[in-house]
Amino acid sequence: MLIIPVKEGENIERANKRYKKKDGSIIWAKTNVSAVRDTKGKIKYQVALLEDVTYEREQSVKLDLINNVAKALLGKMDIYEIAWEITNNIAEYLESQDCVIYIVDWDKNTLEQIAAYGNKINKDNEIENKIVLQIGEGIAGSVAKSGNAEIINDSSKDNRYIVDDKNRLSEITVPIISDGKVIGILDAEHSLKNYFTEEHLKTLISIASFVAIQLKSAINLREREKAEFKNALLVKALGKSNNELQEYAHIVSHDLKSPLRSIDALVSWIKEDNKGNLDDTTIRNFELIGTTLEKMEQLISDILIFSSIDNDIENISEVDLNEIIADLKQLLLVPSNLSIKILNKLPTIKGDKTKLQQLFQNLISNAIKFNDKEKGLIEINVKEAESHYEFSVKDNGIGIDKKYHNNIFNIFHSLNKSNESTGIGLSIVKEMV
Repeated sequence: MLIIPVKEGENIERANKRYKKKDGSIIWAKTNVSAVRDTKGKIKYQVALLEDVTYEREQSVKLDLINNVAKALLGKMDIYEIAWEITNNIAEYLESQDCVIYIVDWDKNTLEQIAAYGNKINKDNEIENKIVLQIGEGIAGSVAKSGNAEIINDSSKDNRYIVDDKNRLSEITVPIISDGKVIGILDAEHSLKNYFTEEHLKTLISIASFVAIQLKSAINLREREKAEFKNALLVKALGKSNNELQEYAHIVSHDLKSPLRSIDALVSWIKEDNKGNLDDTTIRNFELIGTTLEKMEQLISDILIFSSIDNDIENISEVDLNEIIADLKQLLLVPSNLSIKILNKLPTIKGDKTKLQQLFQNLISNAIKFNDKEKGLIEINVKEAESHYEFSVKDNGIGIDKKYHNNIFNIFHSLNKSNESTGIGLSIVKEMV
């Protein structure tokens, strides 16, 4: 019996207090005590009224939780900071001993713990013994798979329950859903049976919906940062690899050309020492050796050019393509039966002059090599589009069947076996473009 000295007609309101019912569930009540006195002012008895204020308290605490979470997440884009703020606020709201946030990775089919509250946190504020679940494994994994929130009133009777840091009897698990896809899981536990209520569930669903967009943005940011970091490492590795490849190509080029020149010199000495003693067949064979050596040297040179092509833009300048073509007409051995015409005046563009010269040189040389007509013709033209120039080098030579158009730019791919062709020219053109 509660005895409190009060004046006649006076009511005393006690603070809200939590009570545990026989089934283990929790209610909150407000206590009002009134004193009833006799005609002489003496207290005859007191009346205590218990008013269930669970709903009102839940609404107030829920509103506070949403406000606190909103303030805590303001301006945050780091996925871990967001997750830690959510777990701390939810654990305080639920008065639970454990609260964890999982991130769902559908590519790996896993759930990864990224933030926690309670015994799982060490002195450095890090999660100890992180659990990684398969989607569908445990209660959290089941919710991730179904997308439906769950309350477990007695985990000892649920064979899906997985003990983390400690065995607890109540568990509440809510999916965080963005664009119809589960991206995370809110999971909390309590040692008492029947601890979590439908109101708790509604609140956590509201919080999950509230944080989904920001959490999704943070996940995207993390994935983008991971991709950028991997790309940076890849670019660095490729840069190193390209430098090593170019250095290797130069070494190989030098080492391969040296024995070729030695062979050429030896052949010349043999021919000179046996001048007048060689029959026609032997002389033709020596000529074939010379031709083969020239082709091998040209092949090595072309491979070196191909391996050295990069995206270097340091040598950019204004280049008059009309001058480039005029120089090439003087440089290349153009047969007398073949003419080169420019249909439209070529533009002056910004580019690498050396590479542009190599580009047109390869195309025009190809047109010269494979022209079998009595009157050969090479036409160079340009069309100006809104965003670019379109150049063409056209000839009336043997041509290339359309079925080979996808292959002709592959290295070492030559449709016509020619002593003058290495099968790299068009590959160099493609790389330069």
